[in-house]
Amino acid sequence: MIRGRGGACAAVAIALLVFGRSGVAALDVPGAPPGPIRVALLSTTPDDPLAGRLEAELGTIGVDVSRSVVSPATRIEDQVREALAGGARAVIVADGHRTDVWIAEPGSSKVGLRQELEVDQDSGQQAILAFRTVEFLRISLGLVSEPAAAPVVSPPVVAKRAPAPPPPPKRWLTADAMGGALVSSGGGGGTIAVAGIGLRAQLSGVIGAELCLYAPLTQALSSDAPSAVHTSVWMAGGGVLLAPHPERRVSVEIAAGTMAALIRTTGTSSHSTTLEGTFDGGTDQTVRPVVYGRGAARVRLVSQLSLRIDLFGGAVISPPTLKASGMPSTVQPVGTWGPAFAAGLGGAELQF
Repeated sequence: MIRGRGGACAAVAIALLVFGRSGVAALDVPGAPPGPIRVALLSTTPDDPLAGRLEAELGTIGVDVSRSVVSPATRIEDQVREALAGGARAVIVADGHRTDVWIAEPGSSKVGLRQELEVDQDSGQQAILAFRTVEFLRISLGLVSEPAAAPVVSPPVVAKRAPAPPPPPKRWLTADAMGGALVSSGGGGGTIAVAGIGLRAQLSGVIGAELCLYAPLTQALSSDAPSAVHTSVWMAGGGVLLAPHPERRVSVEIAAGTMAALIRTTGTSSHSTTLEGTFDGGTDQTVRPVVYGRGAARVRLVSQLSLRIDLFGGAVISPPTLKASGMPSTVQPVGTWGPAFAAGLGGAELQF
């Protein structure tokens, strides 16, 4: 272990970590006289092995070494000052396992820096001590140049990209096909099987629009007529719907709108029923406006396919009167189709 004395010891430790050993150092030191730098090496004995190592190390860096033995009759400080006054830039005093380095102030013979380095006498580290002493001397005399400081490079300015806004939700569009039963009030109404198709689209938020078409699969038979009278109805139209959370697995919707109802009556005898009078076995039809309200429940099976149940009802504006004739000269009303009706349907829905 190397022990030092004085404030320069920390500087030596830092410098030895920074600087590696190089070959012959440049000797062009500002303020120094022309020629090699002179260093006085004083040893306590002529054959001090530490002094010999120091002389060899100093020779490798091109220093002019003047070696002598310490005079026991003169104080060390006086001998150091005498060497500095004689032109030496530094004085090293070697004592077997210890070195005492004296360095003059630039352009003066006064002592500007002193550092003592020491190892245990029996450690066998005299070679290391000699190397450290010479390194300290090189640094103190400016015989090595500090490594050029790396230029400070400002980190590149990286523009932070704001996350892209989420794409607007896709507007939903559905088509469905259903079947069920439709019941009408009035004496000429009854129950018929119907099939329906619907097309629904989102307008904004929970508001959408729909188009519907219902076609009869069967006809209602009037029991009050003296002859067979069959009635069927076609309805088509559209309206506005409210569909909150249509993306959920189970959802509901309500709608309201208007439709046109084509009411068709067919007689099978020579004296049959018409909507407005009598005829001999024929078909008559009329169109009436209809207002409706609808509610539906939907269960999603997969991402685009759902099952749905619809319940809707409405009223026929100015429902037609069904009339029957028992004899050619007799006409009697049988009933009306409407004014109220209701239907229940179920089917499948496909979402695009």
